[in-house]
Amino acid sequence: MSTYLEPGWIERFAELWERLGPETRQAIDGLLGDDWSYEGKRIMDFGCGAGRTLKHFMPLAQSVSAEVWGADIDAASVDLLRQTVCPPMHVIKSEYLPPLPLPEASFDLIWSISVFTHLTDNLLPWLRELHRLLAPGGLLIATYMGRWTSELLAGEPWDEDRVGMNVLRHNHPAADGAPLTMISDWWLRQHWGRAFEVIRIEPNIHNQSWALLRKRDVEVSVAALDVPSDDPRELVALRHNLVQAQREIEAVQRRAAEALEAQRAAAEQAVAQARQEFEASLSWALTRPLRAGRRAARAYRARRRRA
Repeated sequence: MSTYLEPGWIERFAELWERLGPETRQAIDGLLGDDWSYEGKRIMDFGCGAGRTLKHFMPLAQSVSAEVWGADIDAASVDLLRQTVCPPMHVIKSEYLPPLPLPEASFDLIWSISVFTHLTDNLLPWLRELHRLLAPGGLLIATYMGRWTSELLAGEPWDEDRVGMNVLRHNHPAADGAPLTMISDWWLRQHWGRAFEVIRIEPNIHNQSWALLRKRDVEVSVAALDVPSDDPRELVALRHNLVQAQREIEAVQRRAAEALEAQRAAAEQAVAQARQEFEASLSWALTRPLRAGRRAARAYRARRRRA
């Protein structure tokens, strides 16, 4: 794949990055509806990154009409936000696994945009943690992907019946795009619905599905969230994720073999070129009689042994 980037790509990317912030704020407001008010609320952007969306809530924090928090695993982003938006905002660094050092039932609204799209074994622990942090009746807005990105990410048409929580690129670090987690609507309702009332699922905002959820007044555990439902698609999805994982492993092995073969061919070419250059050198020409003499001596000794 070509690594060539057209002139001006940095400016276009920066423009897109900036545009997504206010668009995300508008999507959050739209999901909450006209009856929602931020007045007196304590709200959090979980997975806020460098503040693309968070900074568009600055007027609320400045007017003291809401207490606005951000949380992210990236230390550099958290440090930047502490320098630029605190106060009046508050930011906190999260770890790979919960908890956050915050009291339970202390937030009225938490949104998490393009976060659960990359969580794997820590997905349900963080879902439970957000449930813990929300006050009774508190709202969670979370995005997830699959329906609108299956062709691009999984290389196959979307099939709701064979996707539950299917993880792709499970060993990719954050610097390489992180793992990709695809979730179907039915799986979210079956599993997340144990901790939250699914109020609304808004399809295809920024190629992701957006779920508006209300905290249920229940005690939940990660194990309880993880238990397979009676839906037969649970087993189908697990089997299909195994096929996807095997396909990825084979692709990695194939690329590794191709890279090794390319290295071997390059090494052989380098040796051949070095030999060719040496054989064309003056020292090679001057030592030609010595090499001929050694060959003749070896041939004479071989004849003597046979005699």
